[in-house]
Amino acid sequence: MIAAAIPLLFAPLLSLQAAGDVAVAIRNDDPETWVVEYPRLIQPYVQDYRRCLNLSNRRVTGVADFEEQHRADVPRCAEERAEAVAASNRALDGAKTTMSPAEIDTLFENIGLIHIARGADLDKQFTQSLANAETRQENYDATRPKGLVIELRDASVVKSRLEIEGRDTNQTNETMEAGNAGY
Repeated sequence: MIAAAIPLLFAPLLSLQAAGDVAVAIRNDDPETWVVEYPRLIQPYVQDYRRCLNLSNRRVTGVADFEEQHRADVPRCAEERAEAVAASNRALDGAKTTMSPAEIDTLFENIGLIHIARGADLDKQFTQSLANAETRQENYDATRPKGLVIELRDASVVKSRLEIEGRDTNQTNETMEAGNAGY
């Protein structure tokens, strides 16, 4: 028996079919955890349904709508699901490990719910990434230098500095020492 959280859907253990245990697909009380267990005999049908759900072009539009896109996959794959449920019922008829038609229906329902939950998880990750980027940008804007500080000196500032230093402002470069141009 395998308990699968939302991000992962594990293949069933081979020991289920050999032991003759009944596999059950139920949703736990925890809304973030589903149990997906089934005999290996119906694994190809489960994989076909999951493949149908997963093979879709996803649109990244800058809006968190992955859950909607994943939710739209469930009706799109309704025919594949019906075929998989029917084939699973036929395959398990007379098998060592059996599941009731209701259990098989619940199994495929849980697979669809897990698929939708993956889309919701992508939305949460996308929204969190946007929030983190906005926080980082606000932090950068608050702490970055507000521009390049350049000390501009116009002629009056230079003249007043020379006067403060006690130099004559009417001197020419010829009378000043080399290397001291009066700046």
